[in-house]
Amino acid sequence: MAQKLEAMRAVYCYFFPEVRPILHEVESALPDDIFLVTTPAKKVRESIDSLFDPPLEVPETIDGNIDLDEIHVPIIERVVEAYSTLAPGLRDFPYSYPTSGSSEGIFHILTKLRVSGIDAIYVLKGEYEGYSAQARNLGMKVNEIDSEETDLKKLEPGVWFISNPSARDGNIIPNEYIRELCDLEHKVILDLAYVGATMPYEFDVSHENVSAVVMSFSKPYGVFRFRVGGFTFSREEMPTLYGNKWFKDVPALFQALKLAEEIGPGKLYEKYKQVQEAILGRINAELGLGIRPSDSVLLGYLRKDDIAGLNADQLAIIDTFKRAEGYRFCLTPYFERVEKGGQ
Repeated sequence: MAQKLEAMRAVYCYFFPEVRPILHEVESALPDDIFLVTTPAKKVRESIDSLFDPPLEVPETIDGNIDLDEIHVPIIERVVEAYSTLAPGLRDFPYSYPTSGSSEGIFHILTKLRVSGIDAIYVLKGEYEGYSAQARNLGMKVNEIDSEETDLKKLEPGVWFISNPSARDGNIIPNEYIRELCDLEHKVILDLAYVGATMPYEFDVSHENVSAVVMSFSKPYGVFRFRVGGFTFSREEMPTLYGNKWFKDVPALFQALKLAEEIGPGKLYEKYKQVQEAILGRINAELGLGIRPSDSVLLGYLRKDDIAGLNADQLAIIDTFKRAEGYRFCLTPYFERVEKGGQ
C-alpha cells in the first residue's frame, strides 16, 4: 500500500495551540516574591488579579503572608466547580490532593490498598497499562475482565480500576455499568483522565462505592509533558499524599486553574471534533480501514466485528494497534500536521 498509517499506538497528547499562550501568560504573571514566605498575601492577590475572574482567594498565614502550603485548596475548589457539569459528585469527596497528573494518585491508591491487605485488583481487558504495571510492581495480582463476556454477578467483590472515558478505545462507559459494579459491592477507583476530551456527558461518581477518583489535564488540554492539572479525590484520607501540600508544583496549579476556567473542559473537543473526523476520513479513503472516531477527540478505534472485511495487507497495518479484541489509534501526529498546514 502506498500510504502508511502514521497513528501512534500509545496515547501521546496533542499540545493544543490554544493552551500554549495560557501557560506562558500564567508563568510570566507570577511574581518571584510569591515564593517568599514574607510576602503579604494582599500583594500576591494584586499581582495575579488579572489572571482569574473572580479573583482567586489567596490563603494567608496568621501574619497575613502568602500561605503556599494551602494554595491548592481554593484552586481545587474552583477546578471542581469548573467540572461541575461533567462530574458534579466530585465536590462530595471529603479529601482532595494535588498530584502530578493522575498516575501519581493511582500509585498512591494502589499502595494504600496493598498495605491494607488487598492483593488483587480488577481491570477491564485492554485497559490503561499503568494500573496493571504498578499493581504488579507492588506484588498484586491483576484480573483482566472481558466486559462483554463476563457475568459481573459471578465475580467475587473486589477493587476495580476503570478509566472513563475508557483508555481501551476512547469511548464513554455508561454510568449504568459503573453503578452495577458498585451495587454488587465492588469498590471502584475511577480515572477521569479523558474527561473534557469528549462530548458533554455527566460522569456519575456519587455512589459510595466509588471510593476514589483521579483526574488529569493531559488528554483534554494536551499538557502531558508539563504535569499540569492532576488531582486525587478520596472518601478516605490518603496519608501518603498528605505531604503534597508542601511537595507540589505551585505554578502548575495556577496554570491548571487558568486552563479549567478560560478554556474549560470540552471546549477544545467542540473545535477539534471536525478535525478528528477529517483526519479519519482521509485515512479511510487512502487505506480503506474504516476506523471510527472515538468519543475522545484524539483517538480512533475499530471493534472486532469491524475488521471482518479487511484484507491481509490491511490487517498487517493495524496489527500493532490491537487492544483486547479491538484496536485503538492515537491521531496526535495527524493533528500536528494539520496545524502545520499539512494533511
